[in-house]
Amino acid sequence: MKVGTFKRAKGLDFKCVLMPGLRHHPPPQRRNETDSAYAERLERFRRELFVGMTRARDRLWLGYLPR
Repeated sequence: MKVGTFKRAKGLDFKCVLMPGLRHHPPPQRRNETDSAYAERLERFRRELFVGMTRARDRLWLGYLPR
């Protein structure tokens, strides 16, 4: 078993990938955060999720937190 960040996994692949602690909604906009900064942060968030999900060769497990 290896534990790491999305950034460390970039370019690698694994037989199984587990992604626990996901939420049903994207992160909220922070106080005093501009709309453009928030849009950029959401785009980075989505790219990192995509990288994490595409590291799985055979199985991908997504664990969501209760609402």
